[in-house]
Amino acid sequence: MRHVPVLLKEVIEIFNPQPGQIYIDATVGEGGHAKEILKRISPGGVLVGLDWDPNVLEKLKSELLSPEGKVILLNTNYTAMEEMVEKQKLDNVDGILFDLGFGTHTLQDSGRGFSFQREEPLDMRYNPSATSITASDVLNRYSEKDLEKIFKEYGEERFSWRIARGVVTARGNRKIETTGQFVQIIKENVPARFLRQKLHPATRVFQALRIFVNQELSNLRITLPQALNILKPGGKIIVISFHSLEDRLVKIFFKEEKIKKELNIITPKPVTTSIEEIRGNPASSSAKLRAAIKIANN
Repeated sequence: MRHVPVLLKEVIEIFNPQPGQIYIDATVGEGGHAKEILKRISPGGVLVGLDWDPNVLEKLKSELLSPEGKVILLNTNYTAMEEMVEKQKLDNVDGILFDLGFGTHTLQDSGRGFSFQREEPLDMRYNPSATSITASDVLNRYSEKDLEKIFKEYGEERFSWRIARGVVTARGNRKIETTGQFVQIIKENVPARFLRQKLHPATRVFQALRIFVNQELSNLRITLPQALNILKPGGKIIVISFHSLEDRLVKIFFKEEKIKKELNIITPKPVTTSIEEIRGNPASSSAKLRAAIKIANN
């Protein structure tokens, strides 16, 4: 499956990249947005791509090339963005992009259990060398109450308590180590009518477990103020989220910084994907884009 960057047209229109400018793609992934930005900031521009997954960056190195623009690819969590900018001696950053979805490589080729449609070890760490706890660890060690909270809070799963109880019962007989085991537990603990619906019954629970293992919400909470510090006056920040909790976090941050007169909000309401884009890329249907511009200091 080919990776399709979500809301690419809208990202380019809002940023309006120009030759010589500096942009940071904080979640560069497979480089869909980054490639288009790089075209427009060359010659003389600088594109910094960050990603937590080292395998993604290795693949991207051969694809993200420009004879006229500088490309810096770094294997790091975006929570280290401010430190990275200092080390690279970058200033006057014109734009920062966060695409909080995850690419086809991570879903299909990582072998770490992100997809409930593949039989794989339940790992779910973006960077196994940087994070110690795996999805399997969580399922086998956490209490029923804590599991219910994870499934409900991060996945908004209506049957969180039933699934949590099913996990605890199942692990009493056999350690839960694979995606197939976990999917079977989920199916056994949701009402039969939900097994026939369009949304797979494992979708929300797998999402919740991934978000928890990688601490995605707390990482976003840490990095948004850093992004504001890094941007030059007039610089823009764009966040594309796929989960209501992520979107709410970004919305609140933008509003608070607007009150402080640090940001102007470009998108009063989130930008969503068109029917045409959803047809070509069904995974984009839940995407919400919010953007803001840093106010010049008086």
